[in-house]
Amino acid sequence: MGLWILLLLLLIPVFPELAEAKGEHVIRVGFDKSLPPLSYVDQKGKAAGFDIELFSHIAAHQRWKVKYIPLELDDAIQKLRAGQLDVVVGMKYTNTRGTYFDFSDSYLTMSDALVVPTKIRDISGLDNLKGKVVALQRGDTVITQLEGVRRSEMLVAFNQPDALDMLFLGRADVFLGNRWTAEYILEKSNNQRNYRIRNGLVPPSDYAFAVRKGNYTLLNELNEGLVDLHHDGIYERLYSQYLEPYSGLDLGWWRTLVYGLLAFLGFIVIILAGSFYWNKRLKKEVRKQTIALADSLAFQTEVLDSVDNGILSFDLEGRVTLINHVARSLLGNKGEIAETFILDCLPELPFHQVMAELRMLQGEVQLNDGSGRILHYYIAPLNNGAGEQVGGILSLQDRTEQKNLQARLISQEKLRALGQVVAGIAHEIRNPLTAIKTFVELLPKKLDDSRYRAELVRHVPEEVERMNRIIEDLLSYSKEKPMKREWENLQEIVHSVTDFFKKKIRTEAVKLEMDISPDLAVCIDRDRIKQVFINLILNAMEAMAYTEEKRLTFLARLEGQRLCLEIADTGTGIGEQDVDQLFEPFYTTKSQGIGLGLYICRKIMQEHGGWIEVKSIKGKGTVFKLFFAEGRGTSC
Repeated sequence: MGLWILLLLLLIPVFPELAEAKGEHVIRVGFDKSLPPLSYVDQKGKAAGFDIELFSHIAAHQRWKVKYIPLELDDAIQKLRAGQLDVVVGMKYTNTRGTYFDFSDSYLTMSDALVVPTKIRDISGLDNLKGKVVALQRGDTVITQLEGVRRSEMLVAFNQPDALDMLFLGRADVFLGNRWTAEYILEKSNNQRNYRIRNGLVPPSDYAFAVRKGNYTLLNELNEGLVDLHHDGIYERLYSQYLEPYSGLDLGWWRTLVYGLLAFLGFIVIILAGSFYWNKRLKKEVRKQTIALADSLAFQTEVLDSVDNGILSFDLEGRVTLINHVARSLLGNKGEIAETFILDCLPELPFHQVMAELRMLQGEVQLNDGSGRILHYYIAPLNNGAGEQVGGILSLQDRTEQKNLQARLISQEKLRALGQVVAGIAHEIRNPLTAIKTFVELLPKKLDDSRYRAELVRHVPEEVERMNRIIEDLLSYSKEKPMKREWENLQEIVHSVTDFFKKKIRTEAVKLEMDISPDLAVCIDRDRIKQVFINLILNAMEAMAYTEEKRLTFLARLEGQRLCLEIADTGTGIGEQDVDQLFEPFYTTKSQGIGLGLYICRKIMQEHGGWIEVKSIKGKGTVFKLFFAEGRGTSC
């Protein structure tokens, strides 16, 4: 018998559960060991905190023997579910947890809070956590709510102090967790000025004691103990001891706010009392200013009625608010201003565009009242002194007579231009016809003269070709031809045109220089662009006929998004007074010609979506720049 007792004593340290089974039943209580001031392990290694004290008083009242087991929150939940614990204190109630555990009556209700650095001002709610790194405790129910925030990143720690350390170290942008724990740690670490706490952003949760599912005996005793603690005043004492020191900051802030509001209200009362004293004087001043305003409006009306233009203003709905007598006369308006809308008088006006885009527009409209009058309008938004849009202003000018005069002048100009064309054609055709007539008249007498026949064969076809060119230029000037655009190699086209002038270039000792990349392609009508090149080369050759240095240069390069081809010569150049009119039809500086060549060149470039520029210095030469759309492709 003594041997069995000795063996039992030796087994007690190895199997404490066996020892507990022999004595009183021990309630195993798990708690979050790092959740001050609710539950934590103090410097002596003992369980402490509001939750622990609450449970200890209940255990003393119920005469329980308790064993406190410090754990991480997630581990405590798992052990309770596995039956290794009897109670977990300070657990938040959720529907999911309610399927695994039974919960006592709630002894604390609190919502989690956000802790953000003071310098960050763009976080005021959970919706602002998009793109942010959030530090929180593993197993906390708030994770479910945070999962609904898109593009937020969670940094999970074993406990809330570790999660706050992640915030302090800059690894996280914000902490989400227990408000009391956050205030406790901020105070202990002297970080209250560097971080601010935002409350009320997360729905509140109930804190209670959790027991294993079906352990109703323990659950009822816990609820009875909570009721007794409230009756005895122990609950209120513990609450004041552990939790009120970390709520004082909020209460003090509200107290300061209330005092500030009272002071502000007192200040308002003083101002109202003073304003009552000045009321009579203000009424007198208002009456004086009203008279002055009426005089100003009368003067304004007089000024508006004195100008030649029609002027009117309108509000945001288009209702006319001011109109002078010229505008009334132009629009035939005889009704009251308040009953008149601007679009009823001039439906062609871009009223809605001006009101929407807040910019000035001007143009011309023709009245549909049978008079055929043409009005030039200037319409712009109208702002008040505070910069707020209050409507718009419209200026009208009758330009009917001016338009009629312009039409007559255009008609006269067309007749004058037609006369120039006829005179130019007559002059240009008369010269080759005279030469042909001379040869024809001498034909009967000198038919057998070989020298005559040689001159006839040389000159008559040239004069006929000259007349043909004049007629083709006139057709190009007056008639549109369909374009056939394809991707062409620029270098190859320039070479094909300069080949026409090989003999002339060699005879006149012209130095030809060309700098065109073989990879450059342009989308063009080949025949029309060749016509431009031929015209410009002919002009260049004529300009260099009497100069010592004769150099014709082709240079292609990119200028912005455009391909630019420069054709430069060292000819006599063009005077400044002639450059501005160089591309006008029938304008020429040559003794022979009708001035259609450069006009047609510009027209062809415009048809290709490009343009032509000229720069010339008298006595030094001329540079023509042709701008194309650059690139390569299978179709234009």
